[in-house]
Amino acid sequence: MEQIRKLRKELIISIISVIVATVALSSSTYAWYVANNTVKAKTSTITATTNGFILQITTAEKGGVQHGGAQESLEAFTTGEVLSPSSTDDIINNWYVCQNWNERGNVTSYYTPNFATGTKPGNYKENNQNYYAFIRSDYILYTITETGKADVYLDASDGSPIVVKADEGNGVFTVIDSMRVAITTQELDTDGKTPIGEETLRVVYSTKDETGKGNDENGVNGWSCISNVNGTLNPVAVTYPHIYNGRYTDQNGNNWAALKSGDSFTVPEGSLPIKDGVGYDGVAVHVYIWMEGTDADCVNGKSVENDDSKYSVTVKFAGVATGN
Repeated sequence: MEQIRKLRKELIISIISVIVATVALSSSTYAWYVANNTVKAKTSTITATTNGFILQITTAEKGGVQHGGAQESLEAFTTGEVLSPSSTDDIINNWYVCQNWNERGNVTSYYTPNFATGTKPGNYKENNQNYYAFIRSDYILYTITETGKADVYLDASDGSPIVVKADEGNGVFTVIDSMRVAITTQELDTDGKTPIGEETLRVVYSTKDETGKGNDENGVNGWSCISNVNGTLNPVAVTYPHIYNGRYTDQNGNNWAALKSGDSFTVPEGSLPIKDGVGYDGVAVHVYIWMEGTDADCVNGKSVENDDSKYSVTVKFAGVATGN
């Protein structure tokens, strides 16, 4: 039994990393109470390299999963938008932005944006101006030509599986440190491109552990968010599984990343895949990116005016052959 357990942990064959460069965006002032007024969009490329195990990535716009398609790398494109600080605990359904402040500049109340006024997920309008509470990028992971099934993990084989950085300009650490990246999955319809059913939140990533509190009147230390508790919107501790750079085991003790030692990948006991058994029919993967308004770095005193840096987020997945 011990030998079987060891073999299951030493995953040597059928490994492929998928690199997803999701967005690039620019900032002006990031704070609960100052909205961004500039955006410099940039197109990013999402690629999936291939080897003997064919895990690929695409979008519905590219035609969805390539049933019977050639073994080729597919590309998808995502355009950055202006992000205003927001907050959420469930990512998929409930988002909040600040509404009122006291004389000390601390936020005292919050509201739900009217996303029906926007043109994309996360987009809403206030005073005829466009804002984004979050950016959502939609992808499809699949194996082609029935080459087998893969359990998909975050790939930490050569460093952090999720990287937030400034591609142009010096960047601002408060922007990077208050950014959150969430991954959800969703089943696909028989057409191989249309997501159906409910999204499932898997995990949320930050570049660092959060220990302080933001400029909310009732702010709490640590990983926090705005949530509706008995009809009142207030900062509370988050309930979603969360990890940060260097630590890929969440607060519940579940590991989300595949590691590598030599030529072997290992998945520690207690690991959870982003999605298990991804195969020929594919699975929809959604990446949400937002500036967490309750983060200790997302305050006006730490932000930088007129920052023209362009930021990108890269997510790496590893496809591990099911059953090995």
